Formats: sequence, C-alpha cells, structure tokens
Amino acid sequence: MTYKELKKLHERCTSGKATPEEQKLFEEYRDSFDLSDIPWLPVFGDEEIIENKLRDDLHKRLDKAKIKRIRPFYWSAAAACILIFLGGLLYTLKNNTRHDLANSIKPGSNKAILTLANGRNIALDDSKNGTLLTQNNVSVDKNKNGFVTYRREASVKPHSTEIFNVMTTPRGGKYELVLADGTKVWLNAATSLKFPVDFTGKERVVNLTGEAYFEVAHNAAKPFKVISNGQVVQVLGTHFNVNAYQDEDAVKTTLLEGLVKVYSKANPLSPDKSIITIKPNEQAVFKNDQFSKTPVDGNDFIAWQRGSILFKKADLKQIMRQIARWYDVEVVYQGQVTDDTYSGEIARNSDISEVIRILKLNDINLKVDGRKVIVSP
Repeated sequence: MTYKELKKLHERCTSGKATPEEQKLFEEYRDSFDLSDIPWLPVFGDEEIIENKLRDDLHKRLDKAKIKRIRPFYWSAAAACILIFLGGLLYTLKNNTRHDLANSIKPGSNKAILTLANGRNIALDDSKNGTLLTQNNVSVDKNKNGFVTYRREASVKPHSTEIFNVMTTPRGGKYELVLADGTKVWLNAATSLKFPVDFTGKERVVNLTGEAYFEVAHNAAKPFKVISNGQVVQVLGTHFNVNAYQDEDAVKTTLLEGLVKVYSKANPLSPDKSIITIKPNEQAVFKNDQFSKTPVDGNDFIAWQRGSILFKKADLKQIMRQIARWYDVEVVYQGQVTDDTYSGEIARNSDISEVIRILKLNDINLKVDGRKVIVSP
C-alpha cells in the first residue's frame, strides 16, 4: 500500500466514510505497533516540541516493533501510516484543547458589588438571602431570585440625611435592583449605578455608567432623573433603556413606555439641539454634545434584559464589544477589520464556543486563546 493510499484510508476512517473492510484494514496497520505508552500529552505547550517528541518515540518503536498480524508492506509505508495516525491525533488533541478552552469561558451571571456610604463592599453573589443590613431606616434585602430590594416601611419617617450606595456589575455580570421608591432597575455587564438609599429630596436622581433598563415608579411630585455621560434623562414614570458605556461613541436612550425628556447636563436650558423629547419606540442619541432622535423597535434595545445578544446591521466591533463585556474576554484584532454589518440573535446563556460557531457561519474568522478572542481577516 502506498503512502497516498494509506493517507486516503486514514481520512476515510476518521471522517466516518470507511467501509467495515477499510476500517478493519486501518486498525490492522495501526495495531501492528505497540503504541500504548506513547505520552499523549494535551497540547498546552509548544506544538513543535510535542510533535518532535512524538516523532522520536515513533522512531524508537520502529526499531524494535513487534509485528502482530499484518499484511506485507514496506517499512516506509508503516512509518507513513503511523505518522498519519500521530498527526491526526495531534490535530485532534490541539483542536479539542482549543475547544475545551472555549467551553471553559462561561456566559455572565448574577454578580455585583454593593458599595455602602461608609465604603464597605458587599459581594452580592456570595451573600445569603434575606436582610443584608439597614441604613437610614431602610432595609436592604436580597431576594431568593437574585435581586436586591431597598425598602422603608410606610410607618417609618424618612431619614433627614441622604446617603448613597453604588451597585457595580463586573464584566460577565448582571443584576436587578429595586430602589426605595419602587423603581426597578436591571444592570447589564460592566455597569455602575449610584443612587440614594432613600429619595428624600424634591427629585429622584441616580448616576449611571454602562447600561441599564429602568421601570420607573410614577410620582408626579418627584421627577426621576438619570445622569450619564453628560446627558440627563428626566421622567415621571416610564420604561426606558440607557446605553452609556465609555467605549461607545454615543449615549443612546430608548423609550418603551411613557414620555421622557433628554438634555445636556452642561446646557439644561439651551434650546434646539441640547434638549429633546422622545415617545415610545424612539431613541435619543447624544453624540458630540448634540442630540438626534430616530424611530426604533424599542424591544430590540432591551434584548439583553430578556436574555439575548441581539444585533441588527451592527459592525463587527459593535458585536465584539457586547461579547467582551458579557463573557469577560479581551478581543484582539489582527489585520484589517471588515466594514460589513451583521444581524442576528444569540442566547446570552450560551457558552462562548457556541457564540464563536454562530459568528463563523457569517464568515467571521475567530479563535479563542485563553481569555482572548482573536479576530482576523
């Protein structure tokens, strides 16, 4: 049997296309040498070193191999056959290891740090359910479903001094929070929200970095304001999403219900481009100190809150920023990045290996190396 015939036989066997006779023939060649003690090491080290080690072990065994039961063929063919086998196994080990590395990168989960007014940090994902503490007559409770509620009994008077807490989600984290006024807030990954323990003033003001979805409890006497990256969102009671990540080129406020006013923090009373009102399924975009608005499907912009990574006509870097935050990975670009845009939806509970597989279907060239995702042309 020639080298080409052996190689073809190997390929048919490993791809599952071989007939029973071909499979038996290949096994006879493979079993003709005692290879049981070759050190089949996972490919974590230098590939060339490991391959050389396998070749050295092969040559030693070729010198003293015992023939068990085999059809006559040249020694060169035997060596070729085993080298094909070794090469195939090396390739399998290498790719399985990369696959294992990708599978080891899990999606984000409920994780957050609560920073109190005195500077104390509480890791919420490690905290037991129940009342965590009481501040200014407000109890802070962790629910069994994984969210935190600030609650002051109606019979208890508000404290005269306003103090602030900060909830921070890391990359690869998310959390839900119910403020003292009943407003619900969902924090996306890599997000920070500063808020008063109790709203004692004439306004309800919070500060946001990152992304959050708000369902604001209605209170006509106390407007609710979200300050983020130079803009202010003002509402009475409504549902909206604010995307204010530092690495995005604009702050985007998307309304789902109610009516909101958005204006520049620096120029709150300035006319025209510095103040804007949006209705449901409209989005205010704050960029270079200017506002614009556009019609959108509001539900698209809270897909993350429902458990999806959604992108519509998004460029590659926009997509990879979402993935980097949620899976807590570093994205490295090699070569020219395509200007193409993509649309799709991926479940946020997917391992990153599934995300990579789906993106590759769109001719996006990706590979995982540790906690790096490498994008190449």
